[in-house]
Amino acid sequence: MEFNAVSLYFSHAIAKLLEEQGTALVTEYTLYLKVRPLLDEPSLGGEKVIRVPSIWARSHVRAMIRTLEKRLVLAPDDDFNAGVWRVVQAATAPPADEAICLVDPFAYVSHLSAMQRYGLTDRSPEALHMTTPARALWTALRDVKMSEDFSCEPHPSTLPQLMRIGLKPEVRRRQVVLHETRHPAKPEPIAGTASRIAPLGRVFVDMLDQADLCGGIHHVLDVFHRYAEDNMDEIINAVEAFDSPILKVRAGYILDELLGVSNPAVEKWMACAQRGGSRKLDPKSPYGSRFSEKWMIALNV
Repeated sequence: MEFNAVSLYFSHAIAKLLEEQGTALVTEYTLYLKVRPLLDEPSLGGEKVIRVPSIWARSHVRAMIRTLEKRLVLAPDDDFNAGVWRVVQAATAPPADEAICLVDPFAYVSHLSAMQRYGLTDRSPEALHMTTPARALWTALRDVKMSEDFSCEPHPSTLPQLMRIGLKPEVRRRQVVLHETRHPAKPEPIAGTASRIAPLGRVFVDMLDQADLCGGIHHVLDVFHRYAEDNMDEIINAVEAFDSPILKVRAGYILDELLGVSNPAVEKWMACAQRGGSRKLDPKSPYGSRFSEKWMIALNV
């Protein structure tokens, strides 16, 4: 490969790389992954990169971040507790949901915020609702991701680790509510952004499971009346995949008795109906006087 006469110092190459890739935020972990190819092939845009270290361990990455801070390439991002830097000359500043997804690889837009993105509600939630796996599950997913990302590294324990980074109450001047769950969705990318979102069917599941985070049970029922028919396959598949008998009973009641849906999968959910216990259509409201004999659930709305 032929190089231009001008060579780039390693730190200058990193700054140029971040600019060319349109990078807006980095952590120690993501910076390492972005820069790692330069260690094997020390060139960028036809220019030779010089003073490339043979080893770029965690301590070296931290030293480089300090250097880039002094050169005003990076600056701490105050919307996060620690460990996040914004690229000062980035062409665009990511909105709150993208910033969170860039920092947490398992986070995604959920609940009322996801409903708004899918056009299921005309409400504009003041707070941004995001979901991330509960801590133990997050750690397990982190270990898998690091194993994949560092599969060719001889000494992965010496490298920057993927850390669970805390958020401030507001990110990009928007209030953020971060939910944790032991049963996270398999999020989908939002086209043209760095953000992720719960799949459409899972959003309907969350409406049944946590109606209070989705505008309340009356709003949820209205959304089902308006949009369930057009999204029936997604709803049924998502309910089937969610291991919760009470959720199948709630979905069954709404689709069967309220919407008149005739579907073999919905009929099978009747096996989940049982007397006794604390089965309510709205999990957060007290029991009412109405009851579905068919689905054996209190209609407390």
